Amino acid sequence: AGISEPQAPPVTSEEGSSPPVFSAQQEKTGPPQDDASNMIIRSFSEDSEGVRTEHSQQSQSAASIGTESAASIMTEQEEAPIQLNEPAVIEEINAAEPTRYLDVELALNEDLTCEYKRSKLSSLTVEGTVQVRVKSRFEEEPLPEHQQLSMIPFFLVFQDHSGHIKALQENKKFVENVTHEQGNAIANREFTYTIKVPREEEYFPVVRYKCGNSLRPVPIRVQSRVRIQGKHARIALQISSNPQNPSDLVHLTIIMSVPEGVRGDSLQCNPPGGVWNESKRVVLWCVSELGGGEKFQLQSIFDIEEELLNSSESEEDLAEKLEFPVLSRCQCSGAQLSDVALEVSDVGSDIFPAKVSKTVVQRFRVSHKESNR
Repeated sequence: AGISEPQAPPVTSEEGSSPPVFSAQQEKTGPPQDDASNMIIRSFSEDSEGVRTEHSQQSQSAASIGTESAASIMTEQEEAPIQLNEPAVIEEINAAEPTRYLDVELALNEDLTCEYKRSKLSSLTVEGTVQVRVKSRFEEEPLPEHQQLSMIPFFLVFQDHSGHIKALQENKKFVENVTHEQGNAIANREFTYTIKVPREEEYFPVVRYKCGNSLRPVPIRVQSRVRIQGKHARIALQISSNPQNPSDLVHLTIIMSVPEGVRGDSLQCNPPGGVWNESKRVVLWCVSELGGGEKFQLQSIFDIEEELLNSSESEEDLAEKLEFPVLSRCQCSGAQLSDVALEVSDVGSDIFPAKVSKTVVQRFRVSHKESNR
């Protein structure tokens, strides 16, 4: 793995920007503990300015999940739910038009946040979002440029057959939950949404979710060791990529905090490349990529202030007192952490005729904190 100069972290994708995604090998401990009867179904509202509100309820039974969630979608100021049998709409659609193809691009993004203390797991969460971008095309000649196309809805089916999801939210600005109309879909952990976005060629957030305790992904491992040698603190650090990661980890940043009593400006590191930030008292390393099974190792040496040296009886005692927590961030494209699957289809109505297809892009991001105390 090569070391690059410090660079700005990747910008989180919002509505209208390029998509986020994810991947890494995971450990699954025991059978899924979350079933459809105790999942939390919520709705949220996110507009183009990023203003967001939430509505939530704990589901009481499998039969009530879809109904309550769908009811929360509409507000007094929003349009009425999509009606498939309005005469005016039928008359307009029946006008001669070429066959319309709806290409739906789905961006599946998951974020892993975990904390370890002396290499033992302390906390872990996996959260995900689904964004959609729609583009129309025609088999025959396209419509004249002056004729505007109305946006048409399609179905998105969110599948969680492995039972990884414990909370699910739809964006009520663009989404209507129609799962309750699909028979045993909830028991099968399949959730169906009607999606209608306001514009083409832009990404819009439609669903977000949080995974339960049955999912324990381990894309990277961080190990650190502190030793005192005379007037110096020596920190050995190793970042290991899981050999079963489906693709390389990229944009790896390593941030190590330096405690008071240790002179950060005296930093010596091997290999070179660490940058000391005096105001934040951290050292930053940037690594371009880390392949599956590869390791990034470094050693840092700092001078210890005389007052701190005199406060401890032994080097071992001082090493126990000093904490150099490490925060590692990276991302991986082309895969995901959970077993969530996505499908799309037309709404099955002559009012909104279209042939719907999909592509899915994926990425996961990791935020891994390791503490030696």
